[in-house]
Amino acid sequence: MRIAHLSSMTGFYGGEVCLLNLAAGMQSRGHSVSCVVRPGSRLRRELQDRGVEVLPLPLVDWYEPVSVARLRRWLIRQDIQILHTHLPRDYFIAATATLGTGVLNVGSRHQVNRISLPVFKRPFMSRFSAMIGVSRAVRRSLVASGVMDEDRIVTISNGIEWAGVDRACIDLRESVDVASDVPVVGFVGRLCPGKGVETLLEAAALLRSRWPDFQLFILGDGPGVNDYVMSLKLLAARLGLGPNVHFFGYVDHAASACAAFDVQVVCSQAEPFGLVTVEAMAQGVPVTVTNSGGSPEIVRDGVEGFLVDPGDADALARRLDCLLDSPGLRREMGLRGRERVRRHFTLDHMLDATEALYMKVLGLSVVKERRATA
Repeated sequence: MRIAHLSSMTGFYGGEVCLLNLAAGMQSRGHSVSCVVRPGSRLRRELQDRGVEVLPLPLVDWYEPVSVARLRRWLIRQDIQILHTHLPRDYFIAATATLGTGVLNVGSRHQVNRISLPVFKRPFMSRFSAMIGVSRAVRRSLVASGVMDEDRIVTISNGIEWAGVDRACIDLRESVDVASDVPVVGFVGRLCPGKGVETLLEAAALLRSRWPDFQLFILGDGPGVNDYVMSLKLLAARLGLGPNVHFFGYVDHAASACAAFDVQVVCSQAEPFGLVTVEAMAQGVPVTVTNSGGSPEIVRDGVEGFLVDPGDADALARRLDCLLDSPGLRREMGLRGRERVRRHFTLDHMLDATEALYMKVLGLSVVKERRATA
């Protein structure tokens, strides 16, 4: 198959990791894969490092005519069969650029909120042969938005590359002089409103009465010059958590760095899927996540970790206390989490399901092509 991916994202978060792994994975399976991204984006560098062909386009706004015209000409010249688009603002670019070309549109939705102004967006979305929700929660939101026929909306969970699970990483504990026997709770993610870090800090303040030496490691940064990150640091200081909290900023290979945690917390109001949850579980780290969005599809309460209601600092503190108090429970949950990822949330699972979807939207022509290249 000849596949192109489209994303105008400049940052590099869960959705971009998914695109990178999907593009490189499909290329490793023998498909022709190219990606259309912004010139200065980190995604461009990561794709090139993985040997994936990149077409840099400005894509300055949600619709930029010059870039759309260039994209259209490129799609025709490269004889692309499927254009897979990964950001809501890019759906309109894809729908317009492919009009009359024979290129089929597939989209991914990495957000759990409904699509706004559906009456205006329905004509664009009708140009998509399929839309992927990265969790059942995201799929339900897409269906409820009413922007396209329900039978064209599918669920394909994100997956991680199992071969990279045990790779070496920096020792976070050593970098801040935290001993191996000191309990560490970790957070990995984009620092922005909606991720619930305030709730985590409030829960940490409650934990200090029983665990005065415990440490909270916060990995991640915010978009641009971010006053929100400073507000989190000020909140930590007001709660008396100064010696207990470490803000690491962006950390390369955070997926493996979380091996330094005794427990990982995902406290978002509603996580669309929760790639960082899967990454922690693959490391054998028990997790406590919010009972909303896609997280309950990954974590079974009391099995691989705990579910708590969004914004409930008291409940979060109780669950963390329970886990910190029982090394045996942490070990059992960690082992069960690792096995659950291996069975359900690997990159191979995601590639198999996406490849099957591509074949379905393209029909018999793909079957013939696969036989010819077998």
